[in-house]
Amino acid sequence: MRSALARAHQHLADSNVLSAELELRAVVEQAPDCAEAWLLLSELAGGRGDTARARECIDAAARHAPGVAAVALQRAQLQLASGEPQDAVATLAELLARQPKQYVGWLLLGQAFEVAGRHELALRAWSQGLRHGQAAGQLMGMASTPPAFRPVIQQIIAQVNAELYGPAIAGFERMRAQFGASELTRLEHALAVYLGARQDGPKNPHQKPKFLYFPGLPEGPYHDPFLHPWTSRLVDSFDAIRAEALAVLEADAGIEEFLQFAPGQSRAGYLGGAGSKPSWDAFFFYRHGKRYEENHARCPVTSKLLDSIELCEVAGQAPEVCFSVLQPGTDILPHHGVTNTRLVLHLPLVVPPGCALNVRGGGEHVWREREPMMFDDTFEHEAWNRSDRQRIILLMDCWNPHLTEAERIATKHVVELISVAENFTPADLETAATALRG
Repeated sequence: MRSALARAHQHLADSNVLSAELELRAVVEQAPDCAEAWLLLSELAGGRGDTARARECIDAAARHAPGVAAVALQRAQLQLASGEPQDAVATLAELLARQPKQYVGWLLLGQAFEVAGRHELALRAWSQGLRHGQAAGQLMGMASTPPAFRPVIQQIIAQVNAELYGPAIAGFERMRAQFGASELTRLEHALAVYLGARQDGPKNPHQKPKFLYFPGLPEGPYHDPFLHPWTSRLVDSFDAIRAEALAVLEADAGIEEFLQFAPGQSRAGYLGGAGSKPSWDAFFFYRHGKRYEENHARCPVTSKLLDSIELCEVAGQAPEVCFSVLQPGTDILPHHGVTNTRLVLHLPLVVPPGCALNVRGGGEHVWREREPMMFDDTFEHEAWNRSDRQRIILLMDCWNPHLTEAERIATKHVVELISVAENFTPADLETAATALRG
């Protein structure tokens, strides 16, 4: 079968379409579950205008390979071409539930919503496509834009910026009027990069914020935690904080997984290690800005300290503060954080030998109990616990101390408005798909 597929690809490269199709037909006769052959047959049928045959072939591919992005994208395109936007939305919703960063799927979903007369949903889907695509280094110009979207990508960007992000842009203008233009030039630059009006993002190849890059801040992965004057108060209370963390773990209540996974989403790209059950757990004081009152009540010393700190508060996003528990034999695989307007501070509470953090561009950092450290998590980073005991730290995000007060206030305001504009959860998408299908 593989040799027949190879011959078919060679025929296509030589523009010998008929020979390619004969090879592919022979493949599916012998191996009807070969999704690759069905996909190619669908593309050939579509190229000669035989939409019915193209649909038949792509449906066969989808039956045998429902999780393959290329199959779902081709199927949705054919559904759109057949005047069935509601079916295209359903197909793409299934794909994006499994692969939420599939930016071409989001862009195509925007087209499906637009054809279905749901313009607001189209804007939200397009914004997701632009965000995920640019985070992957795509859609940064015509050369990095898929050919199918080159004729319309500039129009999509203009519509999303004018209509979806209009409130955020207006919010920035209010902040500029309040603080003065000279106080917010860096935020203006950050917003222009985010909206695609400028392309001068991070210069360091290891720094790739998933959300917002704020230019002009001191570069580098590691930063002095004592730039925040309240850090010394955490250190002074180390023994009491550590005792509360150990009591929480002893009670074994209120602990949850740090990472949240959508149904069907694999952990393989996030956690690994040699342990029997690799796990990254947490006892949250705040998560995505929500305060966990019961957990605060169980740890009064830690809670009082947190209440005395100027936390990074952004509705729906921050603060995020927890006892972070890395189980024995667990590796947190390389990843990037959200924005360099916030940094991550660790107060190590229990650190067995064989535990470390590695931030690309800064090297390996071995935690030491009682010694705080702070880093920019928009740089690629990973961590591991290669011991036979739990590693426990107090983890918290905090404002980048190099932001001015005006920049903190204005950034919070603008980011909250962006979050409202972009909010499009998997549940929202499922609801929209169900509504369209009646």
